[in-house]
Amino acid sequence: MNTEYARGAKADVILQGGKILTVDAHNSVCSAIALCGNKVLACGSNADMEPLTDEQTKVIDLKGKTLIPGVFDSHNHVPAAGILLDGVMLFGVDTMDGVKAKVKEKVDRTPKGEWILGGGWIESQFKEYRMPTRWDLDEVSPDHPVLLNRLFARTVVNSKALELAGISKDSPPPKRGTIDRDPKTGEPTGVLRDGAQSLVRDIIPMGTQEEHIAKIEYYIKTAMNEYLKYGITGILDPGVDIPTMRTYRKLHKEKALPIRLNMMPDCYGLRSYEPDYTEGLLKYTGIDSGFGDEWLNLGALKMAIDGGVGSKTAMMNEPWLDGSITEIPLRLDLDIMKDLIIKGHRMGWSTGVHTCGDRAQDIAVDAFVAAQKAFPRAGMRHNIVHGYLPSQYSLDLMKEYDIGVSVQPGFMYVEGDIYFDVLTQKQIDYFKPLKTYLDHNIRVAANSDMTSAHFNPFVGMYAAVARKTSQGRSLGDAEKISREDMLRLFTINSAHLGYMDSFTGSLEPGKCADMAVLSHDIYTCSEEELLNVEVLMTIVDGKIVFER
Repeated sequence: MNTEYARGAKADVILQGGKILTVDAHNSVCSAIALCGNKVLACGSNADMEPLTDEQTKVIDLKGKTLIPGVFDSHNHVPAAGILLDGVMLFGVDTMDGVKAKVKEKVDRTPKGEWILGGGWIESQFKEYRMPTRWDLDEVSPDHPVLLNRLFARTVVNSKALELAGISKDSPPPKRGTIDRDPKTGEPTGVLRDGAQSLVRDIIPMGTQEEHIAKIEYYIKTAMNEYLKYGITGILDPGVDIPTMRTYRKLHKEKALPIRLNMMPDCYGLRSYEPDYTEGLLKYTGIDSGFGDEWLNLGALKMAIDGGVGSKTAMMNEPWLDGSITEIPLRLDLDIMKDLIIKGHRMGWSTGVHTCGDRAQDIAVDAFVAAQKAFPRAGMRHNIVHGYLPSQYSLDLMKEYDIGVSVQPGFMYVEGDIYFDVLTQKQIDYFKPLKTYLDHNIRVAANSDMTSAHFNPFVGMYAAVARKTSQGRSLGDAEKISREDMLRLFTINSAHLGYMDSFTGSLEPGKCADMAVLSHDIYTCSEEELLNVEVLMTIVDGKIVFER
């Protein structure tokens, strides 16, 4: 029996008669676990639990079910997820008629003139294999402005939204981004790319500061309460802005956060802030990465260099499949980025940098190495966010300087079919090379990146071991990983990225009692069955917060 915590204590709750995947250093598997207050008291056999039991102990029979540490989703845009859950969620919708039906459903219960928001689509998921247009949306929403985010880099809006934004046939091209137009008439199709999306997003009413905070709070609670049904007990929210940080802090003070939360401040290269903001953050706050407690803390700073693969906006060393070389409008000044990473590192701030292309990843890794060489510091958690196609150069430096990577295996499932349009077969077989990262002893954290993929962690787990798209196409077998590694990536490794691994992410005595009971044994079920896993019970901080 594994127990060194609270000797002599009795268990408040014992769960026994199951298969408990502890995700400790040895990937130990046992049949029972004892909880005392909000902590794990012991892990062992059913017989080991007898000395820990008294008349007050509640005993739960797992009936052979599998129990895992709570999932730590280390890249999840929580308020945006709440907007989708409250609005139009298009994950899994496979036809234009299905899109229209989802929009109409929301229109029918929304007062005339109010905005309809949603997303979760990519053209490859539809049988028509095309993007929705304003005219598709106009059929079911002539009077409500509609905005539906693609998984990345694009948005589709209807005619009402274009009208409110003043976008017409005669509108000049935006400074950044593109307004898609019908090649025959020149009329906007409703698809807005990259920076052009802000032409509509910026006119959506946010209300007063108090009303804005109230909306964010509602979306956070909507998303988090849904996440509990999927065994998610910890989250890293990347690129949070000031209103969102204030809202999280408010919920924390009210003890109203249902899930542990690590905030990754939006600092440079994203939508909100420029270098002067980051300079102020570094100089004047007096805090750094890891500040906080078991419920709310600060993580690495968030930066972003390039775009994505499906949109051909990633910074690549080689041309795309069609031979084109995309001129990338960088999201930041590379020299300023490097300077900020070094300054932040000196003051105790780690940084996570969005890089999808191999060239962008090389640049970010170089900046991390320069920071460590200038000011050697132990325990930093610099990381590459996405890391689709790492070069050998990046892999070697990441191993040497302990630079982690935050990956989203679920992308292979939800958008993988479009990769075949832009990448070579060699690149597809290497895409998101989890095994290669692990073979180089690089710490890998796996997550959803909701809203760019569905938050269901078992979709990501399936993709990590099966490497198949939603249409069943294979991305090759060479980078498949084991079930044990799969689970570690979604639990303890992700908690490490969020500065929470000392008290969550695995089931060990003294750690917080965060766990989930599953319908399937994820170590032995077939790959396809991973997509059907349901959470039967979620426990956070020793309390049952969800039962199916």
